[in-house]
Amino acid sequence: MNRQNGPYNCNHGQNGYNNNNQKKESYNLSPQQIAVIAALATNALTVRAVLVDNEQNVEIVLQGNLRQQTQLEKIIDKVSEMPFGDVIDAFMNRKK
Repeated sequence: MNRQNGPYNCNHGQNGYNNNNQKKESYNLSPQQIAVIAALATNALTVRAVLVDNEQNVEIVLQGNLRQQTQLEKIIDKVSEMPFGDVIDAFMNRKK
């Protein structure tokens, strides 16, 4: 692929024109598109499925949660990764 003449050409001169006097390509993203990109970049949304039908239509299913995790939920997430015996020992040996 010849990237020099493609849409990824980075050799733009002054005033937004490249060396061939062609106006550089600009992207007009909607607020919804920007929000989805930001949510994917920050892991607020994850790709759950990519579906392709027999007519080559593509559907991407995203999943996320807008609710912030509580402190207790964060602790439970950490504790759930520990061996059960270690959790019980930690509770039994806990000083008051």
